[in-house]
Amino acid sequence: MLTTDHLGASVLLKTWVACGLRDVVVSPGSRNAPLVIAAHAHPEIRLVTALDERSAGHIALGMALSTRRPAAVVSTSGTAAVNHGPALAEAYFSGVPLLSVTADRPVAARPTGPGQYVRQANLFAAHTVLSLEVDEATQGESDIEQQALAAWTATAKGPVHVNVPFEEPLYGTVEATPTSASVPVIRAEETPMPEELLDALSCHDPRVLVHIGSLGEGQLDADGVRALEERFALVVDAFACTQPDAESSTMRWMCGWDETCATSLAPQAIVTVGLPPMDKAFRAQLRRWNVPHFHIGTEALSWDMFETPVNRWKISTKAGLAELTDAAPAINAYAQAWSVRKSQLEVADEASHGNEWVDYEVYRWLAAQLPAASRIHFANSTSARYAQWFDWQGSTLHANRGVAGIDGCLSTAVGDALQNPDAQTVLIAGDAAWLYDTNGLHVNPRPKRLKIIVINNGGGNIFRWLKGPEETGLLEAHFEAGFATDVSASAQQLGLEYACAQDWESLEVAFASWLNNAAPGLLEIQTPGAASAEFLASKLTAISEAMKRIQTPE
Repeated sequence: MLTTDHLGASVLLKTWVACGLRDVVVSPGSRNAPLVIAAHAHPEIRLVTALDERSAGHIALGMALSTRRPAAVVSTSGTAAVNHGPALAEAYFSGVPLLSVTADRPVAARPTGPGQYVRQANLFAAHTVLSLEVDEATQGESDIEQQALAAWTATAKGPVHVNVPFEEPLYGTVEATPTSASVPVIRAEETPMPEELLDALSCHDPRVLVHIGSLGEGQLDADGVRALEERFALVVDAFACTQPDAESSTMRWMCGWDETCATSLAPQAIVTVGLPPMDKAFRAQLRRWNVPHFHIGTEALSWDMFETPVNRWKISTKAGLAELTDAAPAINAYAQAWSVRKSQLEVADEASHGNEWVDYEVYRWLAAQLPAASRIHFANSTSARYAQWFDWQGSTLHANRGVAGIDGCLSTAVGDALQNPDAQTVLIAGDAAWLYDTNGLHVNPRPKRLKIIVINNGGGNIFRWLKGPEETGLLEAHFEAGFATDVSASAQQLGLEYACAQDWESLEVAFASWLNNAAPGLLEIQTPGAASAEFLASKLTAISEAMKRIQTPE
C-alpha cells in the first residue's frame, strides 16, 4: 500500500488509525495533499470530501456525536484553516472529541510572505484542549508519533488542533510501514463525591435540584432518569439525549412563577450535568436562590452557571448520577412537590392548545407525526427552543448548544447521518439557519436517509421574542432580515425533492409526500412570523393565568 512520502502526514495518520480513527473529512486543496494521500492509504478510514471547510468541521463534529470517538477534519493552508474555528468552538464547549488538522506553509518560508499564509500555529488555542505543530523538517518519526499520541489522548476532554507544515513537492508516495506506537489507555481523572453534597443528601428530606443539560449521546439512560425523578427535583433538557417522559420546558416552568413558588420550591443545593440551562429566566431564579452548586462530569470546562462557586465532582455522568441516586432517600417530599407543579403545568398547557397556523402548533404537530426513534437535529434560535416543549416519541434530539450559533446545523446533521446510515435523520431549521449552512450538502458521499424541514417564518423570528429589536424600528430590515420568500431554489440547486405547506391541509399532503419518498428531501413549511411570535407570548400568558387558577382554586 502506497502512502505519502511526508512523515508529518503518514506517521500522524497511521498512529491515529492504530488508536481507533475511522472518520476523516477533507476539503479540496493542494497543501493538504500529503494528509489526504495518507488518509486514503488506510482502508479502515472512511474518507469524506466536503467543499467548504466550515461545513467540513461540523460534519466531523456530527460524526463524533454518537460514537464519542474522535473524527478528524483536514484543511489546506490559509483562510481555509481558519474556517475550522466555529466547529472547534462548538466542540470545545460541548466536550466533543474532534481533531482539526491544518496543512501549512514551511516554517522557514513564513517570514517571506508566501501565498495563502496566515498564522496557523496556535490559531485555535482558546477553543481547544491542546494545540500542536508537527514539523517534519525538525522532528523524526518517533517524535511525530509521540505528538500523535498526545493529540489523541487529549481528545478525551475536547477538540485538538494539529498544524502541519509541508515542503514541496507534495504528491510523492512511498510504501506504507506499520506503526510502532502503543495504543494509549485513556482513563479520565475521577474524584469522590464532595463531602458537602454528601452532607446535603444525608438529611431526612434533602432539597436538591438536579439539572440535566445538553449532553452527548450514551451518557444517560431512561431508567436512571426515572430513579432520579423519585428522589430529586429534576429538570431535563430536551438535548440531554433521553426522553423518558415529556419534561416541562424551563420556559414553561417559569409560567405563573411567583414569590410563593420561589420560597416553597427553593433547593438547598443544585447539581448539574451537561451544559447550562437554555432559559434565561430559569437561570436567573437559580442565581437568586444562591445555594451551593455541584457539577458532575469529566469535561475540561465547568461553568459558574449561577454566580456561586462551582464544586467539581469529576466522574462520568452515568456513574455520578447513579451514585447520587443511591445516596438519596428513595422517597422525597421535595421531589414530589416539583412533580405536582409539573403535572399542573401539563394541565394548564393542554387547556391552551389550539389549531392556529403558527410555529408553536406546527412544531407540536411535527413532534407527534415524525417517526418514533428518529435522530432529530434542530438549528439554534427558535427551532431549538420549540424542541423543548414537546414529547418527540423517544427520538434522539441534538442541537449545537455548546456555542448555540447557527453555524453548521445542517453539516452536523450530515455527519450524524453518515455515522448512522440505518437511522432516519431529520434536520428542523428556520429559513435563516438553513440558508446559512446549505454548503453542508456539498459532500461526497451524501447521506441517503437525511431529510430536512425548513420552517420559513420570514427570517430571524427569535428577534420578535426579545425586548428591543422592534422598538428600534429596524426589526425587519436589519435584525429579522428575511432573505427567502421560499427555499425552493436552494432545494433545487442541491438536488433535493421539494414539498411546500402553507396551511394545515397542504401540510398533511406535503408531509406524507416528503416522508414516504425514499430520496433525501426538503419540506418547507411557511408560517406567519409576526403571528407566531404573538401566539407564543399569549400562550405563555395563558399558561400563567391557568396556573394561578390551579394553585389558588376558589
